[in-house]
Amino acid sequence: MNLDRVDAFLTFLNIEVSSAVKELEKVAEDSRKHLQKLVYANVVDRFDATVDHLLIDNVTFEPLLSETLESLQDKITEGDVLKLLSSATDVPARIRERCEGVLRGGLLRERHSRKVKKVFEVLANNQSLNKPRVNINTGAILAQFKSHNKKIPASIPGYADWLYSRRNAIVHGGGGVRMLSNDLKQLKETYHCDVAKTVKLKIGSITNAVEFFRSALQLLKGTAS
Repeated sequence: MNLDRVDAFLTFLNIEVSSAVKELEKVAEDSRKHLQKLVYANVVDRFDATVDHLLIDNVTFEPLLSETLESLQDKITEGDVLKLLSSATDVPARIRERCEGVLRGGLLRERHSRKVKKVFEVLANNQSLNKPRVNINTGAILAQFKSHNKKIPASIPGYADWLYSRRNAIVHGGGGVRMLSNDLKQLKETYHCDVAKTVKLKIGSITNAVEFFRSALQLLKGTAS
């Protein structure tokens, strides 16, 4: 398994984001609202990019390899087979190139939480993804967590979905930072949560997201290694 992207993102959290949070704490609350949004959106976007890269980097590992190859429907001639098997052809490289193309045109275009779930299925398929495990007060992933809050999903994919939906509100929700209607529908139908329709971002919102992303990647790294 290729986990280089995990180490890179954890370094980003520990150095760059940690430094940014310390600087934000020095700024008056009314003056740092815009900066908080920028930092939050950047952290979430970087995690989403890390998930994409983890899928691409491990596209030749099972079960992702078989799932990707099954989606290929083009006919192949005897000449194509012989050419592929010839010594002049780098077969593993051709397979990787084709599988990456399928990923980029399919799974990587899907919803963030769907990609997060797939990363866990590929790198840590022994983890329970549907049960409540995220401490919604801190972002930490535990063996289990009992939540009575019906506004924030506590499963790993659900919490990831909620974080990314808040990012969408910041980036696309206008000045009022309103949650997008399709995100509200997704969170309601999939995780049975009536989430807040507006986003009130604080420094704690950033540190909770950081803790969740760190916990998720450390869990992936510990299971896959």
